[in-house]
Amino acid sequence: MSSLLFDTHAHYTDSKFEDPITLLKSLFESDVCGVMCCGWDIQSSKDSIHLANEFKNMYCSAGIHPENCVDIEDMNSSIDEIKLLCSEDKVKAIGEIGLDYYWEIPKKKQQDFFDAQLSLAEELDMPVIIHDRDAHGDVFDIIRSHKKVRGVMHGYSGSAESARQYANMGFYISFPGTITFKNAAKLPEAVLTVPKERIVVETDCPYLTPVPFRGKLNHSGYMKYTASKVAELLKMDYNEFCELEVQNAKNLFDTK
Repeated sequence: MSSLLFDTHAHYTDSKFEDPITLLKSLFESDVCGVMCCGWDIQSSKDSIHLANEFKNMYCSAGIHPENCVDIEDMNSSIDEIKLLCSEDKVKAIGEIGLDYYWEIPKKKQQDFFDAQLSLAEELDMPVIIHDRDAHGDVFDIIRSHKKVRGVMHGYSGSAESARQYANMGFYISFPGTITFKNAAKLPEAVLTVPKERIVVETDCPYLTPVPFRGKLNHSGYMKYTASKVAELLKMDYNEFCELEVQNAKNLFDTK
């Protein structure tokens, strides 16, 4: 397994990474050719920009995660800050944004932030990185109301039918390490439903570590186990899938 991969969703500014610079240097010298480092609030978005500027093949996103909107009083001001950050060269997407009904966070406030950031993505003609946890119906309805929006469904956990619908709307579907879990019953069917040119993989590191390292701190070096599982499901040669995944990721984020 020596082919290169593009990690379409990572959080190297997370405090769990004690020395992300050294780690990323080693990863870029091995089998990782690209990383999207995602923001979840204003500060993490700024931190992601700073980190991405250290590496040629590292990119970042700016956005407000549904869990992080709860304490923000002035939504418009926050959206203006995100808009300003999106002018930075390394920012290639708005995210991660979406809805999360697992936590007791006011749904209306989440929806307002989600809607506003989708409108910003349309205004700036940038892809979005979507977080959807226990909110499948509302996420789909809000996205569908933004006809010009494009992007990726991150850490996909929905049904095969929903994956097909999102792909038909021009979205990419990103599969995380959970696809290697024995209880990931829905994900194999989703992989087989999505057109190959709409499939990417991710770590969501430091979380969602794939088997056989489940329970350990995740990083982009473990992404090959996720990619191997997806390639197996698609009955594709591993190296061929890696080439496809990298090209899909570059198309998604408009990188060279």
